[in-house]
Amino acid sequence: MNNCIGIDVGKQELVVFDGKNHRIFPNDEHLSQLHNYIKSRGKDVKIIFEPTSTYSRRLEELCITNSIPFKKVNPSIVPNLRRVENIRSKTDKSDSQLLFLYGSREDVVESAPKDNWPKSVISILNLYQIFQRNRIALQGSLDALIREPYMLEDSCNLIKEEIRRHKAMEEKMLKDAEGLVIENGREDMLQFLKSIPGIGIVTALYLLVFFFKFPDANRKQITALAGLDPIQHQSGSSVHGKPRISKQGSSLIRKILYQATLSAARYNPYIRKHYENLKKSGKPDKLARTAAARKLLLLAFSIFKYKRPFTLEYEPVN
Repeated sequence: MNNCIGIDVGKQELVVFDGKNHRIFPNDEHLSQLHNYIKSRGKDVKIIFEPTSTYSRRLEELCITNSIPFKKVNPSIVPNLRRVENIRSKTDKSDSQLLFLYGSREDVVESAPKDNWPKSVISILNLYQIFQRNRIALQGSLDALIREPYMLEDSCNLIKEEIRRHKAMEEKMLKDAEGLVIENGREDMLQFLKSIPGIGIVTALYLLVFFFKFPDANRKQITALAGLDPIQHQSGSSVHGKPRISKQGSSLIRKILYQATLSAARYNPYIRKHYENLKKSGKPDKLARTAAARKLLLLAFSIFKYKRPFTLEYEPVN
């Protein structure tokens, strides 16, 4: 499928390459000029772009709303393509051209829900993380300041009050996110995920949105989308690198799962057995923890896919 468009996303402009010509469109609120151009290309067009924080959100929303196939390319891909294609210049036009080349060779496109509630949940969870990070930073500062012999008590009390305010906002954000899930009829799915020992409300919310983002994924694909798929590094007879995870998927999901395994490796019998077997066989703790995170992801995905809660007699469905 060669009817693809590579788009380099900037703050003000979108630089487009369609295989023959470069075009520049404003990165404005509705992307009406870009949308008209995409429609003129026919129904089988697909969009290839690099996610660039908030600047690419409008483009992604345009694709989702209008059912336009698209793929968000890992930012590490373009520099590697530049070396392969021997393109020495680094410009917006050359980047859009490289994205087009990648899209013309790649058939996989992302699927994303048209419902807005998963994106709203993520926005709320992002606010939750901001309040959490600030509270932890304030707590660290307070722990240091209370050891200062001349620190005024009123100043410390101000920080304590701010910590309590942040904690209350964290709880409100989680309550709002959970309420949004319930409002959209997904309470049962959230409860199924929360039934897994080691998975709390935060992990359950992130995983629920992650699974809904890729509704047609299988076990192998969901592992790759989380960046937990193993890859080999081998060349000839002299280079035999140890297998490692690709880390090409969602770094946030990996982080959430790693944190969850700290509890799951102790209280989840399914995960604990797998983790302890790896440790007994002499595997490093980091490797065992990564394998446990992958196992926890697949366990949660199986429960999500087959809509049933976790039990002590649980057997994953392949």
